[in-house]
Amino acid sequence: MDKIYRLLLLYFFSSSVLFTQQVIQWEQMLKEAKEKNLQLKQAEIDLQTTKLKIEKIKSELYPRLTFTASSGKNYFKNFDSDITYSYNLSFSLDLFSGFSTVNSLKLQLVELQIVQENQKRILANIISDLKESFINLYFAQQMVELSKKILERRKQNYELVKLKYESGREDLGSLLRVEADMLQAEYELKKSQRTRETVIRELLKIIGEEKFVDLKIDTSVELNSEIEEIINQNVAEIILQIPEYKISNYQLAKAQIQAKLAKSNFYPSISFSAGYGFSDTKPVPDKDKWSLSLSLRASYNIFNGFRDLTDLKIANNNIKTAEFELYNTKLTLINNFYNLKNNYVDTKELLEVKEKYLSALEKQAEIVSIKYANGLATYYDWYQTEESFINVQKSLLNLKKELILSELKLKKFLGWTE
Repeated sequence: MDKIYRLLLLYFFSSSVLFTQQVIQWEQMLKEAKEKNLQLKQAEIDLQTTKLKIEKIKSELYPRLTFTASSGKNYFKNFDSDITYSYNLSFSLDLFSGFSTVNSLKLQLVELQIVQENQKRILANIISDLKESFINLYFAQQMVELSKKILERRKQNYELVKLKYESGREDLGSLLRVEADMLQAEYELKKSQRTRETVIRELLKIIGEEKFVDLKIDTSVELNSEIEEIINQNVAEIILQIPEYKISNYQLAKAQIQAKLAKSNFYPSISFSAGYGFSDTKPVPDKDKWSLSLSLRASYNIFNGFRDLTDLKIANNNIKTAEFELYNTKLTLINNFYNLKNNYVDTKELLEVKEKYLSALEKQAEIVSIKYANGLATYYDWYQTEESFINVQKSLLNLKKELILSELKLKKFLGWTE
């Protein structure tokens, strides 16, 4: 008896562990994804690298200060010659270099903006993929619940037709048809449960979880009212905020700065330097041995085989190419926006129609079922109404999911990172 009790306790414990579900929240999932996602980590490294490049270019604007000390003996001249000591403190500063340093700094600042927009796009894509899996899991749960209700209704229909068949008021074909429908409903329930497991595994992969955990969402997924306000704005204003357009615009600015860098080769370069030091056979020389030198240097490249001129022409061509790419990006984004917007609006309007259909069919199915049970409606009228009612329920749930996903695609397109 004690052994049986232990076995029952073990079975109960195992079953509890097996069917325990872990409720997840969107904020919790998003936090884990941000912490573990490798793309985000790489984007953060790229951002830090660009910032370091900016600091490196800034250092060229500062003066350079150098101290050197040396000692040596000229054995070639005389093996008994004295050791010569040299100390020198030098200062140098580039006064003018054709604005190359300033333009190089501007170039890296634009590059920083490009990296930041790329990081924003990566984050938006990751959030969108995660949100899509979250939505898929929510509607997979809803489909399981709906499949259970449909199966229960199919069983009730089977019992109703069976009762009529046994009383001689319905034929065998009708009975076999509703029996097949019941088996189909059982299959669809099992399929929806397997689909839910697949969706959970996809979600676990995104958040970096290796072991399977039976996840559950206990909050509803709703539309965001802000998206309605966004899509009704002027499309030209909307496009300006999209990461791809900003990146293309920064690429144009980058090409323009690179053209200025190419022009800097046509200017002279001017630098100033100063040195203070001595060279003597004494480690500590007399005061009159110290010397101070000042110099102002100017140089100009007269001819280098037209290389600078060719570089300038290439840079100007790159500006034209960047202008074409910016315009093409704008046209593509406008076209994509209207496709996504119209798909969202179409789905939303169709959902409203389907909800009206469902409300009507639910009432009609209730009335026809009562009539059929009392012999006032034919099997075919009843069966057609039942089929329509069940199919519209499944269609409506899929349409709700499609609407939420179409909204998500719009958010992803706009680069939302909430």
